[in-house]
Amino acid sequence: MNYLFLVAVVWLSLINWAHCHQSIVFNLSPSGYPPYMFQRGDEPAKGIIYDVLKLVANKYDYKIVLTRIPKNREVLYLKSGDLDANALAKEWVEHPEDFEFSDVIVEARDLLFSLKAAPVKFNDIKDLYGKTIGIHLGYSYPLLTQGFNLGLFYRSNANSEEAMLGKVLVERTDVAVVNELVGHWLIKDNPLWHDKFVVSQREVGGFDYRIQFSKKWKGFVVKFNRELTKMKIDGRLKKIRARYK
Repeated sequence: MNYLFLVAVVWLSLINWAHCHQSIVFNLSPSGYPPYMFQRGDEPAKGIIYDVLKLVANKYDYKIVLTRIPKNREVLYLKSGDLDANALAKEWVEHPEDFEFSDVIVEARDLLFSLKAAPVKFNDIKDLYGKTIGIHLGYSYPLLTQGFNLGLFYRSNANSEEAMLGKVLVERTDVAVVNELVGHWLIKDNPLWHDKFVVSQREVGGFDYRIQFSKKWKGFVVKFNRELTKMKIDGRLKKIRARYK
């Protein structure tokens, strides 16, 4: 009896150990995307999306393991099983039915940032005529496409939001299309940029930020969405967002 009892204890211990050491391999791309998800040096990862994922993962005893995969290879790694999850908009995925998606975590808005000393109002598309507009390389905005094609205003590409705002600051562009929270975060993070920019009320575009999971995480996504709904109701999601304003 003592032997059988010992075997049972060891077996239960192994099961509990395996459960407590389940992990979600999450992609924090090399450059990150503050304030949604990022990591600086040896500091712990953080950000709105990451904090939400970590909170839910901790509740269900999952460990988050970070990996650094270029954004253009995420789908390949999700399908191969080398990646469990990443953050993006469902609309950006060519075959969304091949994956599982969380509910919307953040409704992200793309706004116009211009110099406070030379503000660009944006009530109507005609307000942009003749302007040079900074755009993230590879991004497109249906609201602006026709104007660019007709030469009513001009596109200036940059590889990052930080570079786009920098070009506005030195007046190489008149205005930049930047994600609202990203823009405010970059300005807050750079003392030399404080009180230099104004931001449009009207948005140029936007997207619903979610977490994309591989198919094997379907059961966890149900739990994740249930917890996310609770976080929206009880104010925890609002508090997480407030950390990064």
